[in-house]
Amino acid sequence: MWILFPEMRKEVHAKRIQNGVIGYFMEGSKKVGIAEVIEILDIHLNVKLLNS
Repeated sequence: MWILFPEMRKEVHAKRIQNGVIGYFMEGSKKVGIAEVIEILDIHLNVKLLNS
């Protein structure tokens, strides 16, 4: 998963992310997928650097 908005990375995701956390991929109010965090590579990595 990529966190596209840097402000969300710091304010929301960095406080909640840890191994074992369960999350859902949503289409509106419908759950279309489930995921479990098994590894955190680098939450502070800037996605824009990868797209250059």
